[in-house]
Amino acid sequence: MRIATRLTLLLLAAVALVIAGFGYIRAHQERQRLTAEVQQEVLVLANAIKLTVEHALRDRQPQDIRELLTEMVRNPNPVDRIRIFDRRLEDISSAISDVAATTLIPQAELEQVLKSGRTIVRYLDSPARPAAYAILPLKTRRGATIGVLEVVHVATRVQRQIQEATHDQILRLSLLSLTIALVIWLTVRVSIRQPIAQLVRTALAFGRGDLSRRLVLKRRDEVGQLASAFNRMAESIQAAQAQIVAEAQARVELERQVQQAQKLAAVGRLASEVAHEIGTPLNIVSGRAEVIQKGLATDHPLSRHVATILRQIERISGIIRQLLEYTRPRRPTVRPVAVGPILTRTVELLEPMARQRQVTVQAQAPEALPSLLADPDQLQQVLLNLVTNALDATPPGGQVRLAVQPADAEAPDGRPRIQRGHAVEPSLTLVVSDTGRGMPRDQLEQIFEPFFSTKERRGGTGLGMPIVEDIVRAHRGAIEVQSAEGAGTAVLLQWPVAHAGDGTNNSMQN
Repeated sequence: MRIATRLTLLLLAAVALVIAGFGYIRAHQERQRLTAEVQQEVLVLANAIKLTVEHALRDRQPQDIRELLTEMVRNPNPVDRIRIFDRRLEDISSAISDVAATTLIPQAELEQVLKSGRTIVRYLDSPARPAAYAILPLKTRRGATIGVLEVVHVATRVQRQIQEATHDQILRLSLLSLTIALVIWLTVRVSIRQPIAQLVRTALAFGRGDLSRRLVLKRRDEVGQLASAFNRMAESIQAAQAQIVAEAQARVELERQVQQAQKLAAVGRLASEVAHEIGTPLNIVSGRAEVIQKGLATDHPLSRHVATILRQIERISGIIRQLLEYTRPRRPTVRPVAVGPILTRTVELLEPMARQRQVTVQAQAPEALPSLLADPDQLQQVLLNLVTNALDATPPGGQVRLAVQPADAEAPDGRPRIQRGHAVEPSLTLVVSDTGRGMPRDQLEQIFEPFFSTKERRGGTGLGMPIVEDIVRAHRGAIEVQSAEGAGTAVLLQWPVAHAGDGTNNSMQN
């Protein structure tokens, strides 16, 4: 059984006992009042009859006594039986109605009145014939008791009044009980059941791992104190969980950086050996190929093959240069840089490529933007890499857009995303977005892995995005990539803003 139900039943039982006791007392008081009234009424009539009977006895007029008694019983008076007894308690005159014929008066009370000379008034509580009676002594002028007068009134009206009063009291107390029961039920429901139910729901939500739920109970009693303590406990657990998650993420990030450093060291050694061992033969091959190309006519059949050899040699040289640049990145020399001119220059540099591929490139930068704290050459390199990737992924008729927005601006949509780094505040967000084919989630998760490329058929080396990530991290910024198949790609760069005290030629270390 629930606490609220148990408490409601206990309160209702206590209230029922109190109301029942009060009803019993009220019914008893009402009964005493009605019986006292009928006894007083009988006593007044009996005293009046007593005076008349005593005068008639002194005048020795028994006929007048019989007529008086008969007239009193017959008239609409509350008298149903009158009897006169002498000193031997023998009935010398009486008048009895049908309803009072069976009413029995104790003989001992008649004897008591005859001996003591004191009046007795009683109420006979009989279920069949309730009655009120008075027994009075008849005396001479000198005060000697010469007989006893008995006056009886059958109190059926009083019994009916008592029953009506009892029924009325029961009805009133029943309505009062129902009202109190409703008030108790509502009070328990609002004050106890609902808060406890809310507490149970919140506790179950915590058990399912939802620590964002809170109890909203603006009360100053113990339930309110319990809710406040519960909320504080939830906040402590949530903070501890957030700390554990942050520490786990930091540990994973540290492990990733260690692995990255180990990989860079291996790649650096490989790049040095490749540059040394392959660079000189490539230069020789390139020089001889150029000599052959110059000695051939333009329409010679071998001219096309020699041009292909030179292009592939240039590609191999580019890969070696990127390897060396990736494994030995230089520290950025930062200074306040206006972002608008860099966006414009990026569009101008890549406009021929965009025109060739029939893709529109747009740059939007609001006026009065704060300056970024950046190495302008490396910032330019980052934007060139990102816009070049966007142009490679965008079909003819598509669009590539460069924009600047506040760091806390809402993300463009709900596409899957991956983020690296944490930007220093305050910062601005540079967005490079395209309407290209996008990437599936498995490719998105590998976007920052060295040598992973989505354009291997077009000669991609897989080092562009790792280089961009390293430059952004070296500037204490963050990079986020959002992409989905068929929905295009957006790259968001959170770049620190230059402060008033930031000077030029400041070096930053990753």
